[in-house]
Amino acid sequence: MTLLPVFAGLVVGWVALRGLLAHPLLPLWVRTSVFWTVPLTALTWVFIMAADDPVLFPETAPCPREPYQEGVIGSGKVSGVSVPFPPRAYCEWEDGTVYELAPGAEFLFWVFFASAVVALAAGLWHALRVPESLLR
Repeated sequence: MTLLPVFAGLVVGWVALRGLLAHPLLPLWVRTSVFWTVPLTALTWVFIMAADDPVLFPETAPCPREPYQEGVIGSGKVSGVSVPFPPRAYCEWEDGTVYELAPGAEFLFWVFFASAVVALAAGLWHALRVPESLLR
């Protein structure tokens, strides 16, 4: 049953992309914007998800295992947290203090995500209004 929504999403995405590329009133850079916004969205998502990982360089981890100084950022143990959607990476101390790790990347993710969704929505709208344009 999980495959049914995935397949339906792929079909709707394919129709939206075909409708976007067949739209006669949009300039070429708008019609092809999906081909660069979707990969950039995925790249920023990966960057956000890896922001709290101390694996590569444990001594320079973004969430230090012991506090810098008592009361400067937080007190107690700290843990890195990544939330897949909406994407967010932060350090959380025992006392509840939260330190955002990638606020700029989160903003870029939402800009790229919104532009891809708007472009695909325009393509889906065109495909539903003029279905014969998909036959080219």
